[in-house]
Amino acid sequence: MSRALAFALSLLTAPALAGEVDLEIVLAVDGSGSIDAREYALQLAGYAAALRDPAVQAAATSGPLGRIAVAMMVWSDAAFRKFETDWFVIDSPEAAGRYADIVEVFYRYSGRSVGMGGGGTGIGSGIDYALTMLDENGIDAGRRTIDVSGDGIETDPWFREAIRLPEARALAEKKGVTVNGLAILTDFAALDRYYEDEMIVGPGAFVIVAEDFDDFAEAITRKLWLEFSSPVAKAPPGPSRHVSADARSSGAFR
Repeated sequence: MSRALAFALSLLTAPALAGEVDLEIVLAVDGSGSIDAREYALQLAGYAAALRDPAVQAAATSGPLGRIAVAMMVWSDAAFRKFETDWFVIDSPEAAGRYADIVEVFYRYSGRSVGMGGGGTGIGSGIDYALTMLDENGIDAGRRTIDVSGDGIETDPWFREAIRLPEARALAEKKGVTVNGLAILTDFAALDRYYEDEMIVGPGAFVIVAEDFDDFAEAITRKLWLEFSSPVAKAPPGPSRHVSADARSSGAFR
């Protein structure tokens, strides 16, 4: 982490205290070479907007404990370092807004300008790193989730061997961690089906679709609402576990 980013984040966040929450979730953002500067900005702006959405904020505090723990991590090719925020507890709309501020600062101090991102699409490596984040954060939760957003299928590592998606998926399943997907269909029209067949796993796992990066904010708002609020019994129904970006079955976004 750069000194500038560390200083900026220190002004906005305190690490989550060890304890119990309803949900631990890693927001795993695609920073691979297929993502240009505009698309990267749209992803993080979409997350920030979603965290400020009243329905998403209400969902974050709707569980028995009224609090969740969240961290963001940008992944790309396994040869590139990951970039992450501290863990942050959301227990009120104000706390959700403060984490949205952190995401915006994270955008300004992350990306290729500080030496991360680019290369191939190392989904397995990203999931493996997110699992370590969940294991080592000192927080306990009844649900643990990795929220993967991206625009491509996994590619071969560029410079070194790395854990591949089938291994990472099996490890997530073994650990009882749910992996959900947000498929951005700009480069691969059937990416949602690839995510369903090859990536998502765990209780209530599902895929949300964004037709393009301009659709991302709406799609991630829907996705975070489902992840923050839905117990397994209320997970998206159906054998395909597929939820479109404009689904409104809950009535929360009418």
